[in-house]
Amino acid sequence: MKRRVFMIFLAACLGMVPTNVLAQRILITTARVNLHAGPRRSSRVRHVLPRHTQLAWNGALVNGGDMVEVVRTHAPRDTGWTAAEYLVEPRLGASPQAESNHGAGCGVLRWPVKTMSDADAATVNRTPQGATISFLRAFRAPRVRPQNRRANSVEKTEFGVSGNVIMWGLEADSDLHLVLADASNSSQTIVLEVPDPSCVTGATTAVRDSIAKARHDVLQALGSPPSGVTALNDPVPVTVTGVGFFDFGHSTGHPPNAFELHPVLSIRFGARALARAKVAKRFSLISHLRGGIE
Repeated sequence: MKRRVFMIFLAACLGMVPTNVLAQRILITTARVNLHAGPRRSSRVRHVLPRHTQLAWNGALVNGGDMVEVVRTHAPRDTGWTAAEYLVEPRLGASPQAESNHGAGCGVLRWPVKTMSDADAATVNRTPQGATISFLRAFRAPRVRPQNRRANSVEKTEFGVSGNVIMWGLEADSDLHLVLADASNSSQTIVLEVPDPSCVTGATTAVRDSIAKARHDVLQALGSPPSGVTALNDPVPVTVTGVGFFDFGHSTGHPPNAFELHPVLSIRFGARALARAKVAKRFSLISHLRGGIE
C-alpha cells in the first residue's frame, strides 16, 4: 500500500497523474467491471476493467445511486463511471498481496450507512422492533438510497427477527454475509451482514462494540467462514437484531426489495448450534495435536 501511494506521488511529480489524485481514495475492483462513459449502467462502455484494477475516487457517488466516478491510477486518462458494489477500499497497513485476497478490504457503496457512521446514525431507534421475515420482505424499496444518509424510516429502525441461517460466507468487503430463512419456508429469505470492526471507523463506541461481539459470536458458532457465500449442511436457528437497510439487490439471499439487517448488532444461536460448534472445535484441536505428534 505504501509503495503504491509513493508511486502515485512520484507520477504526480512527473506530471503523469493529476495532483488531485493524491487527495483521493484508492479503490480495488473485486471482479471484472465495466468502465462507463456516463453515470448510468446504460451508458456506453469505454473499457472492461480486470479484477484488482487500482482506481482513484473522490468520494462522490451519483445521487442516490450506485455509480462512482473514478480514474485508473496507472492510466490517468482512463476516467469514467463504474458500479461501486464491485469496489473495496484497502485497509490501512494491508500489504498489496493481502489486498488482492477475498475479504481484505472495506466496502464503498453506502458504507457509512452500513456501519452506522452516517449523518443520520443518531436518529436510529435502538429499541428493537419485533418482526417476521415475511414482514421485512414486504417493505417497499426506496427509489433513492443516499450514500451518507438514511433512505427512510425503515433504515432508522432496529429490528429483531428469528429464523434459520442456511448460507454464509466472507465477502470481498470483509462482511460476514448470512442468509436468514423463514423456519417454515426456506425460500423466504433476507440477508444479514456483520462488518469487520476494523472497517467501522465512524460509529459510536457502543455500536462498534456491538458489531464486534456479533461477529465474534458468529465465528464462535460457525467457525472459519468460507470465501464466498456457501450453503450450510444443516439450518442453524438464530435470533438477531440489526438495523434495517436497503441494498441494491446484488447478493445471494436478497429478497425482491433487497432488504438486509446491516449491521447486525446482536445474534443469539440456539443451544444445538453452540453444542455442535463445541464438538467441531474439539475435533479440530484433536486433529491438530495428532498432526503435531506425527
